[in-house]
Amino acid sequence: MTRARRQPTAPGDAITVTTYPDLGRYVRKVEERTLDVLLLLGRPGTGKTERVRGAVHAHCGDRAFYVEGHAQPFGIYRGLWEHRDQPVILDDLDRLYANPDSVRLLKPLCESKITKRVGWHSKVTHGDDGPPEEFDTRSPVILIANEWRTINANVQALEDRAIIVHFEPDNAAVHQEVALWCSDDAVYEFVGRHLHLVTHVSMRWYAKAAKLRQAGFTDWQDSLLQMMCGDRGLAVVASVVSNPALNSEGERLSAFQDATGMSRATYFRLKKRLIAEAI
Repeated sequence: MTRARRQPTAPGDAITVTTYPDLGRYVRKVEERTLDVLLLLGRPGTGKTERVRGAVHAHCGDRAFYVEGHAQPFGIYRGLWEHRDQPVILDDLDRLYANPDSVRLLKPLCESKITKRVGWHSKVTHGDDGPPEEFDTRSPVILIANEWRTINANVQALEDRAIIVHFEPDNAAVHQEVALWCSDDAVYEFVGRHLHLVTHVSMRWYAKAAKLRQAGFTDWQDSLLQMMCGDRGLAVVASVVSNPALNSEGERLSAFQDATGMSRATYFRLKKRLIAEAI
């Protein structure tokens, strides 16, 4: 395998979940309000955010409050007021918890009890149409992050309040999930034949390759292999090795050199690496 990705760090008490149905079980418990705070960690490209948003929207419609990582703390506070008692999804938490004002806001919101009191005490004017300085809310919370670092006691307090799920689906599970929305059979089948080349497949590759095909790029397969392998030479080796039209090592070597201009020694070095990483 190749294209190894650094796994997100997770607290020691995180629960490892490897399938999408099991992930759905935890999200449903938040919707049912039997879980107050869920912290969902996992590498990018697995569709965890889409799964959560789809499940919450199916249950709550537009009443839920979605927050992206670039949101400003007071904007979040206003949104919490406008969506009080409704589910809150805080995505891209990697950015949010680096902001002390955001963390101070999240701590009371993520209290492990039904009714939480949140407040904003600063020089910001609370007008007649704005939120009060304090209010109670019964909102359950889902926090989503690609990585997690316990950078201070305030962040650790968030950990202590949440049920933590570390989502680690294997390539087969991600590929099967993509089948629910990928309408480009050629791309889907191509990725499926080359899953062994990568440690972790990303859903984004399917969408990008489909766009290349729709745009008329005839070399979309080569581009997709390069995305997957992260190295053009390695991608070309993977392409020629898996090409049934090339019947001998000499033909594969020639095709590699025509495509890359690289040497015979480079071909065999990359092929050795490809085989070693695929074991």
